[in-house]
Amino acid sequence: MQNYKVRKRDGTLEPLDLDKAIKSLQWATEGIPNVSVSDIMMRAKLHLFDGISTDFIHDTFIKTCNDMSSLKNIGYDAVAKNLYIQKLYKNIFNSIEPPHIKEFIELQENKEISYSFVKAFFSDEELDKLNSKIQHSRDFNFTYSGIQYVCENYGIIKDMKPTETPQFIYMLIAMDAFKDYHMNRMFWIETLYEALSTFKVTLPSPEMRALRTNSTAYASCILLRLGDNIPSWHEVDKALVLHTVESAGCGVDIADVASVGDKVKNGLITHSGKLPIVKSIDTTIGKCSQNGRRGSATPFINFYDPELLSIMALKSPRMPAEDRINDLSYGIKVNQFVYDRAKQGKKLSLFSKRDCPKLNELFYAKDQEEFIRYYEECEQKGLAKDEVDARHFFKLFATEGTETSAYYLVNIDEANYNTTYKEAIPQSNICQEVFHPTKPLDPNSPNSPDIGVCVLGNINQGEVSLEELPLMTELMVRLQTHLAVKQNHPMPQANAFVQQYRDIGIGISNHAYFLAKNKVRYGHTKGLELHDQYMEHFAYGLINASIKLAKEVGEAPLFRSKVDIDKFLPIDRYKKTVDELVNRAYDLDWEYLRGELIKHGAANCGLSCIPPSESSSVPSNQTTSLEPIKDLLTIKDKSGVNLKQYAPKALELAQYYDFAYDRDINKDFIKHVAITQKWIDKGISMNTFYTPDNNGKVYASNIISDLFFAKYYGAKARYYQNTKVEDADDTSEQGCVGGGCSV
Repeated sequence: MQNYKVRKRDGTLEPLDLDKAIKSLQWATEGIPNVSVSDIMMRAKLHLFDGISTDFIHDTFIKTCNDMSSLKNIGYDAVAKNLYIQKLYKNIFNSIEPPHIKEFIELQENKEISYSFVKAFFSDEELDKLNSKIQHSRDFNFTYSGIQYVCENYGIIKDMKPTETPQFIYMLIAMDAFKDYHMNRMFWIETLYEALSTFKVTLPSPEMRALRTNSTAYASCILLRLGDNIPSWHEVDKALVLHTVESAGCGVDIADVASVGDKVKNGLITHSGKLPIVKSIDTTIGKCSQNGRRGSATPFINFYDPELLSIMALKSPRMPAEDRINDLSYGIKVNQFVYDRAKQGKKLSLFSKRDCPKLNELFYAKDQEEFIRYYEECEQKGLAKDEVDARHFFKLFATEGTETSAYYLVNIDEANYNTTYKEAIPQSNICQEVFHPTKPLDPNSPNSPDIGVCVLGNINQGEVSLEELPLMTELMVRLQTHLAVKQNHPMPQANAFVQQYRDIGIGISNHAYFLAKNKVRYGHTKGLELHDQYMEHFAYGLINASIKLAKEVGEAPLFRSKVDIDKFLPIDRYKKTVDELVNRAYDLDWEYLRGELIKHGAANCGLSCIPPSESSSVPSNQTTSLEPIKDLLTIKDKSGVNLKQYAPKALELAQYYDFAYDRDINKDFIKHVAITQKWIDKGISMNTFYTPDNNGKVYASNIISDLFFAKYYGAKARYYQNTKVEDADDTSEQGCVGGGCSV
């Protein structure tokens, strides 16, 4: 062994010196309790050979420490992180000290990585000032999985290796985002860097990857509506291809398409219905990829569609394999009428839109009485093509949800009642949190704003105080509005949407930690009141920021024509059953805000939603969205890599965390969803959680009860239905379908 040589990173050979490896471990373990250099060396079982690379030795130590980390030995996660940073700095900087940002940019140019916007928009003096704001020590605030994820999934990769460190990523993102901002440009750059690097806010994966590059593919997902004609089908097919390759997930409303058996060409032929359309969507997105993975789409239909049962069987294990369409998820739109018929033990009649042409329009109306009258009139005329027992529908929905977790329920009446829009809302996006007033695509109207675009971001509820909310909400409104109008989408209907509506979706994440740090449980009165107060300040901050921005750049072009100003404030439109949960006096002056809104308008037609936060929760070590945690330590499958994630302050707050599967938590969780929905204008990506009994069964009655409970309190949709499995590791990626719009 004494003659062994080691290959350094520059390719040169030198005699093997294990003392260097030991010193590296000593540095990485310094100040971390309950870790041992000798234990790491022993567990590493390093097999030395002549010509072994320093990277191989380093990677072995990192993997060993990651394997050793657990709730009992949580310190080894910090050691793995320190070793990763050590390797990262040496590979990128050839030093343990980060360079000045100007020197870093020169290093990148030597690797043929260009930040061309920097020279075009920033002087040397400005770069000096921004460099002074960079806190490289914050790289050590990550967990090992967190820093690995941000560098290898958000960072620029060259020759299969990361080329950027987190602080440079965050600063360059901030610089690119606000490089051409109209007011206080340097202030907002510094504020965004500070917020990103301290995990106060998180951005969606497409923005994290695209900002600081030449790409403007910032969109998380899109909403498409298919018309009942072939030109519309071709236009939607084109949109699916172009947006999927830009990494956007696609929510596709197919409810306007005629039903199987309908007459076509004056009765010469019969229509093939929606199943060929669904297969076409599946094939189209299958032709494309998103960062090496298949595209994602969710078709939506209405509950009274004659092909309802056929579509609800497309992923069933009882369906012959050759007839299944397994790679899509499916959204079923319902309203209170469906719930009422189930309560009454009545049937649902299924109609073709061609036989009942006013049904879809009335289904999306804010006043549902006319829909019920027309629906029952169609029943009396004998126009139904089929019928299904309403209770059977819910039982089937619960069964398919348990077996496939890929059927989503949309309460379309709640979506059309609790909204800022005058226009009808016909659909959601793939993750059920964004609701836009889409119209069927028409190739003859390319500049009509008919493709809804998800422009998302989250504020970390666990880390941003009430006092900080005004600045953080203003930051996110300014940032996402600015990025929205700068986006260059592959379809002109999408560009028209972001330009004319300026609809954005700012949400919150890390709610479970927020509750645990305040030592309250899901469903407890104090927790509900704390959350209601927080959400009031959150909503007020967003609206106030949008009004302020409207004073500077003007209101959204379609604000006066498409928005119901009398329902723009959440206090005027939320479902009043929520008052049964919390009926707290408001903290803030909403009447002042109303006056400002009437006078100045708002820069955005919509402002808020709660998206999944599966991706951003890893680098920032947050709990996802509003959800309870599954365990203090979970293992998440991200792009084929298993990442360990500890709940924030896992050991310190263990007794205060609520767990998704330790009790029947759904109704208590739904109460928090209801309070959140009270204050936001779009929707919530709401999951539910079920633990099988001793016989391995999950009862449909429990699932259906939770659906009714959520509807009563105004929930707009139910996304994933999660069932506990024996393996405690959370290796299923259940954020955004396909990962395209996970924030």
